[in-house]
Amino acid sequence: MSTFEFTQCLEKLVSKLATLPAGEFLAEALVTEKDFIKLLQHQEVKGITDIRTIEGQAPQNIVGDPVNTNFDEYVDNIIRAQIASGEISDGKQSQYDDRKVRWSGAGVRGNWFRRNEVLYLEVGPTTYPRYRQDIERTKIESLELMLKGLEKYNDPFVYFARTMGVTVIPISRQGSVYIGERSPNIDCPGLLNFVAGLATFNEIQANINFYADAQRELAEEVGISMELNNSNTQFIGIAGNPFTSENDLVFIVETSVDETHFESQGLSEHSRLVRLNNKSDAEILLYEGLLPGEKTKKAIAYASRIGLEYLVKHIF
Repeated sequence: MSTFEFTQCLEKLVSKLATLPAGEFLAEALVTEKDFIKLLQHQEVKGITDIRTIEGQAPQNIVGDPVNTNFDEYVDNIIRAQIASGEISDGKQSQYDDRKVRWSGAGVRGNWFRRNEVLYLEVGPTTYPRYRQDIERTKIESLELMLKGLEKYNDPFVYFARTMGVTVIPISRQGSVYIGERSPNIDCPGLLNFVAGLATFNEIQANINFYADAQRELAEEVGISMELNNSNTQFIGIAGNPFTSENDLVFIVETSVDETHFESQGLSEHSRLVRLNNKSDAEILLYEGLLPGEKTKKAIAYASRIGLEYLVKHIF
């Protein structure tokens, strides 16, 4: 597709986004081809000590007849049928569970509200194959799909998996953090990322637990086994990728772990961990893409970028 066709599609999309709440934020990210967008700002979630879920919608079929996307109906009619046919796994037949959590809601941000110190997120079911489709599309294909969603449902992400994950930034006893470079044999090789992973789906929506996911990722990726609670964990917002629809809840965790722990870890998903121990290190990485003492620019995961910004402003 030509640059002219890309620009035409983008202009149509931006025009339609102008009618949506927060549409200008997505439009600006798409026009500048950013790979990140702040979906829930730190100021909006300040003081949150608990995150709960309410039932929402699954993604709509891209081709074929529309389906019922209500949480229970989609699980019963789509998810279970795909498990029975062997198209996906629920983690019983194989080690991996292809069922994933989706941020639901017709708009740039998924539906959410807060009551005092509790944040409520509307979630639905989706699957890993749908997620793979999202991250493997070209940018023009993503724009066209958003435009189709806006025209048919007034929702740019109705056809997207819109998966939810967690990004966790553990702070060592000395006050430093370690960012990882993803291994060559996994998704997004070479990308700089803090501890991160997709959220765990549960057919009982109320049992979806993002804090438990953050705790699990800490143990699996950097060998830190600790209970996350209000005294050691701060939820700082939700970051998203405007082209792929992915979303991550971002957490800062104060640990009692020494720096030597990170430097001696056998890593499962990263080829290495790199220490950031001051504001200058974090700023240079955030704004120039350079790790301490290195001259080769690196790409940074969208949610880790938001985390670095928070570290610069509030931690270092």
